[in-house]
Amino acid sequence: MTVVASATDLRAQPNERTGSPAAPRTAFVDFHIHTRFSRDSILGEERFIRTAIARGLTHVAITNHNNVEGAIAVRDKVRELGLDDRLTVILGEEVSTTDGEVVGLFLQRTIPRGLSADETADAIHEQGGLVSIPHPFDPFRGSHIRETPLIALAEAGKIDMVEVFNSRVTFQRHNQEAADFAARYGIPAVAASDSHSRFEVAMSFNALHDFTDAAGLRAALPENDWHGSRSTVFIHLTTRWAVWRNMFDSWRGKRTATGPILGPATPAQAEQEPVAKPAPSELPKKDDPEMQDRG
Repeated sequence: MTVVASATDLRAQPNERTGSPAAPRTAFVDFHIHTRFSRDSILGEERFIRTAIARGLTHVAITNHNNVEGAIAVRDKVRELGLDDRLTVILGEEVSTTDGEVVGLFLQRTIPRGLSADETADAIHEQGGLVSIPHPFDPFRGSHIRETPLIALAEAGKIDMVEVFNSRVTFQRHNQEAADFAARYGIPAVAASDSHSRFEVAMSFNALHDFTDAAGLRAALPENDWHGSRSTVFIHLTTRWAVWRNMFDSWRGKRTATGPILGPATPAQAEQEPVAKPAPSELPKKDDPEMQDRG
C-alpha cells in the first residue's frame, strides 16, 4: 500500500544544504494531467498535490479537457497549502479541435474547442504559451490529431513539443511513431503520464533544467531526459467509470468542479454527449505480441 504524506508533513520537510556551490536545479515534470475538471476524471486538487510531491515531481502541467479553470484550481490550492516552493503548476488545457486534440501550456485563459488545429496553435502562441501534441498516433483514441493537419503544423514550425511517450498509449509502436515524427521534424520530445487517476501520476516524467516560464521551458527542452512506463490497458476503465460518476453526481445536483467542466460547453450539454461502449477497433487484439507484456 502506498503511503502519501500529508501536506503539513511535506511542508515541514527541510531542504538539505551543503557548503559546495549550488548545482543547477533539475525540474521533474509531468506534462499531461487531468483532474476533476475533466469529465473523465475525479482526481481532486489536494489529493493530486500530495501524490505529485510524494512521487518527486517539482512541476506539473494540468491539462483538463477544454478548460484552464481546473489548472487554476490546482495552482490556487498549492498556494493555499503553502507549497509553492515544492510544486510549480503550469496552466494548461487539452483542446478539442476539429482536427483532433492539441495541448496548450502556459495559458492565461481557456481556448474554445471547435477551432482548427492551426487556429488553436495560433491562439496558444498568442497567449505566450507552448503547443504540445498529445498521443499523435494512437489508433485506439479517435481524439488524436489527424496526420494531414499534424504535418502542416510541423512544417509551419508551430509545434513546440511532441509526446513521444504517453503512458496510456496501448502499444509501444505507436509511441515510436511519435518519436520518429518528432525526430524527422526536429521537434523536442517529452513523456507524459496522461493521468486521470492518482495511481497514474508520475508514471512518466521528464528531467530537465529548472524553468519558470514558457521561454525557460523552450530553452530547456532540447536537453530533456524523459522516462516512461506504460499503464495497463485496464486503466481506461477508470475513465469510463469517472464519466458515469460525474454524470450521476451532476444528476444528484452535486457539482464535480468549482468551474465549467468543459469550458465553453455547460455540464448539462456535456451530459447529452454519448458515452459509448468501446468499439472492437478500440480494443487490442488478443494475439498481438505486445499484449504479452501488459499487466
